[in-house]
Amino acid sequence: MARFDVSDTKALTKAVEKYLDALAGKLICALQLWYEGLDGHGVPTPEEMLAIETALSKAPGWADAGIVRYEKFGAQKSYKRI
Repeated sequence: MARFDVSDTKALTKAVEKYLDALAGKLICALQLWYEGLDGHGVPTPEEMLAIETALSKAPGWADAGIVRYEKFGAQKSYKRI
């Protein structure tokens, strides 16, 4: 599978919002979104992480939650549903 093209900000925003709308939880990090919402494989590049975090920070109904430790992903900058 090809890597998700995060340089296409319209497609990224649409994919992020679609995943967040379906997400049952109230907390998310960019790595979780990369693997589960964008079907990412391998390790995302710093540019991909920045693009995902930017899209998360602009997502309606979500706010910065600071650093949260995840069992699968370790300590990550996170966003919470408001």
